[in-house]
Amino acid sequence: MTSIRRFLILTLTSALVLIVFSAALHGYRATIGISTTLLDNELTALSSAVASFNGGSPGKDHALLFQIWQDDKLIKSSSKVLKAPLSDFKDGFSEKNALGTRWRVHTSYVKDDGSWYMVAQPLSNRFTLADALTVASITPFIVSVPLLVVILFLGITWGLAPLKQLSRKLAKRTGNNFSTIALDREPSELKPVVSTLNSMFSRLSAAFEREQQFASNAAHELRTPLSVMKINIHNIAEELGDSGKLLETLQRDTDRMIDAVNQFLLLTRTSPETFVEQKEAVNLHFVAQEVISDLYGKIETKQQEISLEGDEIWLNSVHFMLYTLLQNLITNASNYSPEGAQIVVRIEQLASNVVLSVADSGPGIPISERASVLKRFNRAAQAKTTTGSGLGLAIVLQIAALHNANVVLDDAKIGGLEVKVEFENELLL
Repeated sequence: MTSIRRFLILTLTSALVLIVFSAALHGYRATIGISTTLLDNELTALSSAVASFNGGSPGKDHALLFQIWQDDKLIKSSSKVLKAPLSDFKDGFSEKNALGTRWRVHTSYVKDDGSWYMVAQPLSNRFTLADALTVASITPFIVSVPLLVVILFLGITWGLAPLKQLSRKLAKRTGNNFSTIALDREPSELKPVVSTLNSMFSRLSAAFEREQQFASNAAHELRTPLSVMKINIHNIAEELGDSGKLLETLQRDTDRMIDAVNQFLLLTRTSPETFVEQKEAVNLHFVAQEVISDLYGKIETKQQEISLEGDEIWLNSVHFMLYTLLQNLITNASNYSPEGAQIVVRIEQLASNVVLSVADSGPGIPISERASVLKRFNRAAQAKTTTGSGLGLAIVLQIAALHNANVVLDDAKIGGLEVKVEFENELLL
């Protein structure tokens, strides 16, 4: 196929010509058949009338009547019953009622013998002929309409098949699929579209790969010098003794930079492509236990209490994603809560969803700031003195989006902030 437009024009035109010609031919043949039958009947009636004129017995079907009048006397008639004139004694055509029928009568006067000749035919014959010819002509066209619709449907479907194939390929394409598109048939109208799409996919693939490599390489390259810097600052502080306390601010800033790099590296790993490829059955309760176990030393250092409530729930997810989500939530709850604070991790299955919540008894976040802290590098006003990068809740929001889950910030019953992640029941296993 070189052009959809050319194919459709040729197909539609050919189908219309074929169907119209075929219907006209069948109508013509049917019309000829009906006309022949009616004319043969009239010829039979005429033969019968001629026979009666020549002394034969008049017919009884009255398909054709004739009378001969001379000097107001009926000389000859094809009907023994009819004695009255078929029409007025005037040349020409007229319509009269006789023998319970409406007749079309032709009257003519012959001067040579002074006779009036009247020939009549039932008017209903004309209507019957007209109806029969009309039906015979129209019926083939009516019958051909469904056939024409089928031919047009098949032709248009076949002609637009490349467009439908392109639509299906784009609809089924996953987020990490940047391969080029190839169609079984590529008409001229779609060549620029397919070429542009393939070019765009190639550029996107290269850009995505560059972004992933840059983010990963930058995070890895920064972690080593920052770790060395942290060790050197610690060693210098130890050598300076009491004066080393002056370096505490620098140590906090270094910790904050290291945390930002770690969070940045996590962001590069929480992509939709990674999530789709690695989905599996994950025990959310077990992941929560694992995170609490890994962070327990830090929580215990601040003399905080942490508890896990709820039953085991299996989700179709990625272990790393859920671990990172819980790690950020619990770390934030611990970092921004004072010593001796309480942290409650709860997992519960409701009628419409599964809710994972982390509540603390810390200072919380004002309602006016809750929307902004979910954005990258934004932090609550009272959290400025605490080491952090402002990426924790942004990562939580990104991971929740991969699960089509909602993140809700609310007041905790124990006094601080409660972060709820609401998963749809479709993720349940």
